[in-house]
Amino acid sequence: MFILWRGYGFLVPVIAFVVIALSSFLINTVLKANPLVGMSIGALAAAAAIWFAGQKFNNPAKNRVMVDKATGQEFIISQNHSLFFIKMQYWAIPLAILGLILLVTLLTGK
Repeated sequence: MFILWRGYGFLVPVIAFVVIALSSFLINTVLKANPLVGMSIGALAAAAAIWFAGQKFNNPAKNRVMVDKATGQEFIISQNHSLFFIKMQYWAIPLAILGLILLVTLLTGK
């Protein structure tokens, strides 16, 4: 299996795994709760972290304008931090949905 990323896009699964594992461990040891509670809260926290990191790394204010001296044409050089051709901050949406589905499933008992 190939993992395709550009820039810091590889941080999406790293952040998700670390935050979910850490929150699951802390919630399970401190509160002695269901392991899925820690995973759902961790998924929501990881989604927030990935969203803010993606917004910071893919900030359009960091774009640079280059001018070709021969033609005078302007080119915009932009940063692209993506995983599987999807920008980093947009990976927060499915992760947050997963966290909400886990949390609702736990709360409703189904």
